[in-house]
Amino acid sequence: MTAQRTSWAHWLTLFLLTATSVELLSAQEEEEQENYVSDILSKIYNILIRNGEIELLGHYCSYSTRPYFLRWQLKFKTKVWCPGWTLVYGTVRNSASVSNSLQDAIVNFVQKAYQEGVISEEEAKPWL
Repeated sequence: MTAQRTSWAHWLTLFLLTATSVELLSAQEEEEQENYVSDILSKIYNILIRNGEIELLGHYCSYSTRPYFLRWQLKFKTKVWCPGWTLVYGTVRNSASVSNSLQDAIVNFVQKAYQEGVISEEEAKPWL
């Protein structure tokens, strides 16, 4: 049920922001209007959604951070995985910040990799 609310609230927020921005533009600026709306959505996407790569224990790993609403609060969920090295992945939900979300997902990944025997205790110690 929370997932439905999260999706609904997120899309409603984006819709209201877009609708408000479109209303502010005059009818004479139709050509610029398309670019303006596109720029707004692009900025929102780039601020809230992050994908990237990091080097972790000598391997290149990927991460993905997505925002969602939980009881009207913006939260982040992050997933870390290392293709070509292991099928283990680390996740975290309900984080209040993007950077803490990524750090917690890395710690979760290291814990799972250690439990699966992918890394040694010495490699895991700095993260645990």
